[in-house]
Amino acid sequence: MAISAAPPRERLLDALEQLAASRAREARLVLQAGPIYLVWIARAGDDQLEQESVSSTVLPPAYKLTTERGMLLRELGFAKPSGRRNWKRRHPRTRASLEEVVDQTLDILARVYAVDQPILLALHEDPRDHPQNPGLIAAMREVAKGWDEAKRRAMYSNMLNATFLVPINLEPDPDAEGSEAFHVFETHPSGRPTLGVFTDWASLRLWEPRGHDYWSIHASRLFVMALERHPVTLQINPNGDIGGELYCHEVEMLVRAVKSVQS
Repeated sequence: MAISAAPPRERLLDALEQLAASRAREARLVLQAGPIYLVWIARAGDDQLEQESVSSTVLPPAYKLTTERGMLLRELGFAKPSGRRNWKRRHPRTRASLEEVVDQTLDILARVYAVDQPILLALHEDPRDHPQNPGLIAAMREVAKGWDEAKRRAMYSNMLNATFLVPINLEPDPDAEGSEAFHVFETHPSGRPTLGVFTDWASLRLWEPRGHDYWSIHASRLFVMALERHPVTLQINPNGDIGGELYCHEVEMLVRAVKSVQS
């Protein structure tokens, strides 16, 4: 839900208090100011909030951080994994902590990112039980160690039994049906798309830390639907810690396997 208009400090503090009080399985507060965003995450059973500040690697050139400005984030307790990962820190849900975090966040926007666009806030409460595919993830890790036909067959077998998170267009064509609503990660000169799916929510958030709406689709339907789009590739966990891609002929192979099981 959107947060009501008021002075920035008051709005952010009110939003953080709502987040801290949420009883949802997971709740996210997204702050957006121009191309800059910060995200707070509250999880059931966790007495702290996790705060993320956008990585410089995904920002336009004018907003990329210098070493000195990155040090300001470190001084505030943020740490950053390598690559595209966001800066992260954790802090208590107490009123005093939230007030301090609000002041620090406004300072981050001004001194670290030098952004002066209006602040937009959105609170999302997520009641869903996201699919998990530990067997498939383990099989993909085995394949990543090196070529082995038996391991690859085991991975395909796990794929056929998996339920995937399939991101959909946030502004879909009202006439779109089925796979036409799938998010396109890239369009090739031929006009054919690259599609993408995720094995779990954590992997999806490595691609889009702010969260993204998705359909939960079992492999028995997914590969058939994906093939309707004639993709160049179907990526699995793009930008994730463990992932890969299936070429169109591999998707066709999996569709044949699905149909043979169903017949």
